[in-house]
Amino acid sequence: MKILFINLPYYGHVVPTIGLVQELIRKGCEVTYLMPYDWKDRIEESGAGFIGYKNHSQLAEQIKNAYAAAEKIIDEFDIIVYEQFFFLGKHLAEKHNKPVVRIFTAPVTNRKMMEEFIRSGPLRIFKNKWINKAFTKDIAKNIPLKTDNWLDEIIYNPPDLNLVYTLRQYQPYEDEFSDKLYRFIGPSVYNRKSQAFDFKKGNNPVIYISFGTIIKEARTFFRTCVETFRNENYDVIISCGDRFDTGRIKNIPSNIHFYSSVPQIDVLKMADVFVTHGGMNSVSEALVSGTPMVIIPFASDQPVNARTMEKLGVATVLDSSSVEKESLKSAVEHVINNDVIRKNISNIQNFIKASPGNNGGADMIIDYFNNLYEIENDL
Repeated sequence: MKILFINLPYYGHVVPTIGLVQELIRKGCEVTYLMPYDWKDRIEESGAGFIGYKNHSQLAEQIKNAYAAAEKIIDEFDIIVYEQFFFLGKHLAEKHNKPVVRIFTAPVTNRKMMEEFIRSGPLRIFKNKWINKAFTKDIAKNIPLKTDNWLDEIIYNPPDLNLVYTLRQYQPYEDEFSDKLYRFIGPSVYNRKSQAFDFKKGNNPVIYISFGTIIKEARTFFRTCVETFRNENYDVIISCGDRFDTGRIKNIPSNIHFYSSVPQIDVLKMADVFVTHGGMNSVSEALVSGTPMVIIPFASDQPVNARTMEKLGVATVLDSSSVEKESLKSAVEHVINNDVIRKNISNIQNFIKASPGNNGGADMIIDYFNNLYEIENDL
């Protein structure tokens, strides 16, 4: 079976899918991943073939570039797999009479969640319906869609098989998503490429702080972290990204360690608490690693994820607009010393271990294709 994987260049939307690609290849499938050219090395590390398209700073142009590239090669493949943000994926497959599967690297979105996403973060521009329609029309042009709104297309036009990288236990409004269409396979757990890391854990508790690609808001927050834990009996690891200039923070104490990037799974396994913005990839990896969280959500799915983690009893949530030294230190100490939170995380880990994961997700894709093939032959 030849599989074409189509995705957009957003770290949290790509990284979870690599484990699925590896499992599909292990089971004898031939996988080609369509991504912007600058992702070539990272994709090829998975064992997948790579075909590139031109990257662009604007989402609309990225989607159009991906669609145009896919149109040229789609007839070579047996089945299409796409991540939710490439909303033209289902149409593309149907146009060329190909089976199709959609991947959700975040919780499945319904109308209530989408409205919340639109109120904050990068999707806020789409709060006006005319902007939504104009954006969709610009991308789709003469492509017949079920709706005239790309966000509605994600919600109301699902393919027959959707794989979701969450457990039902932390899918908001989970009763609205049928098992017939949505299969919850749990967090993406797979062996990552090793990364050099010079930190050695000592006797002090370890606080790991990472805000993903959120840079503007993190600058002030990183300064707060330094002052909160300056010379305290904690070792603090801060992953600040390539674009953050640590030279702008003066007098960094010896117990606080800044890195442009870290092997996150390895760090989470040694950390006693994870201070995070609450992106889906981050909270999933924390749960897999058994690391309790202090979540400071900013936008997009982060507030939803934060509420879910708090409801599950595995995290404390702080308001990003009012984080101060006292509240941050209090939250970290509460989580580190909370046996109930650790017990709750242990319970969630058991659910994760029992979930289908990438191995089960690969089987679902293969079974779905084989069943369609059998039905077609019977006809």
